[in-house]
Amino acid sequence: MSENIIIIASLSLGGLALFFGVLITAISKKFAVEIDPKILEVEKALPGANCGGCGYPGCAGFAEAVVLAGVSPTLCAPGGESSVKAIAEILGITVEKKEKMIARLTCNGGALRAKDRYIYEGIEDCKAVKLLNSFKECPYGCFGFGNCAVVCPFDAIYISDENLPVIDPEKCTACGACVKECPQDILILLPTAKDVYLICNNTEAGKFVSKACEVGCIACGMCVRNCPIEGAIELVNNLAVQNKELCVNCGICATVCPKNCIQDHRPESRGVALILEKCIGCTMCARKCPVNAISGKVKEVHKVDPEKCIGCLKCYDVCPVNAINITTEIKKIPEYYKNNQFKKEVKEKK
Repeated sequence: MSENIIIIASLSLGGLALFFGVLITAISKKFAVEIDPKILEVEKALPGANCGGCGYPGCAGFAEAVVLAGVSPTLCAPGGESSVKAIAEILGITVEKKEKMIARLTCNGGALRAKDRYIYEGIEDCKAVKLLNSFKECPYGCFGFGNCAVVCPFDAIYISDENLPVIDPEKCTACGACVKECPQDILILLPTAKDVYLICNNTEAGKFVSKACEVGCIACGMCVRNCPIEGAIELVNNLAVQNKELCVNCGICATVCPKNCIQDHRPESRGVALILEKCIGCTMCARKCPVNAISGKVKEVHKVDPEKCIGCLKCYDVCPVNAINITTEIKKIPEYYKNNQFKKEVKEKK
C-alpha cells in the first residue's frame, strides 16, 4: 500500500513539474522580448570588465545604452580606442576621438614626509580612518591603507613602502573606480598628456602645512611669479591652482617650487625647438607659441629664440610639414624667465 502511495505521489509531482515546465516555456515564448542583435555585438566588442566606470550596470547595460539611447562608446575607458572603433563599425557611426586619461595621485606626503598625530592601530581602511578624523597631521593627505588598490579591477595600483598608491600607466584604464573609492578625494583623472600638476591639497596657512608635511604647498608664490603664461597658475585659498586651458606643461613651476609639490613627469625629455630648412613659412608655429619665442616672415624659414623657448611642444604639434625638431634638454629654468623679466617685457609692450 505504501509503495503505491509513493508511486502515485512521484507520478503526480512529475506530472505537475511537466505541466508547469510546458506552461513556463509557453509563457516565456509568448512574452519574450527580442534583443537587438546589435546589442549583443556591441557587448562582445567591450572588454567585459564590468567595472561600472561608464556609469551603467556592467558591459551588458552599457551596450544596451549605446545601441538604444545613443550613449557614446567612448565612456568605456578599459575598452579604449579599439572598442570604440569596433562599436562605430557595428553601428555605422562616426565617433570623435577621446583624449586618453589616467588616474593620478595628488599627494606626496606618505609615511616618510607627512607626520602622524598619534600611532594608529585600528582598522586598516581609509574610510574607517576618515570617520575618526585621521591620525595624520595633514587632514588632506593620503592614509595609505590601499582601498584604491583593492577596488582597482585591473591591478593597476599598488602601495609603496612609503604608504602611497603607485599607479601603473600601462595598466590604468581611467575607469574611475579608485577616484570614487578615495575618501580624501586625492585621486583624480587627468589626460595622459598632462605632465605637470600639483600634488598637494592642503589649504591651510603655510606655517601649519610645513609642520604637517615636508612637501606641502606653502603658497610661497614662486610658481606664480616664474610662470611664463599669465594666469596659468594662481594662488587660491593658500594653494597653487592651475588653469587647465592656459597651462602648457612647460614644467617651470615644478623647477622653482621649493617644496617639490608640483609633479613633472617629463623633466628630462623637454627641450628647445629647432626649425629646419624645410620650413615653408606658414607662421602656424609662431601663432601657436605661447611665449612669442618664434619669429619669421611669411614663406620664409622661421627661427626660435632658445632663451625664450619653454619646450611646450605647441609648435611641434601644429607644424604641417614636420619641420621642427626638439633638441637640447632643459634641466633648469630658462634664464629669460627669472626675476619676472618676461612679464615685465609684456607689460612694457602693452
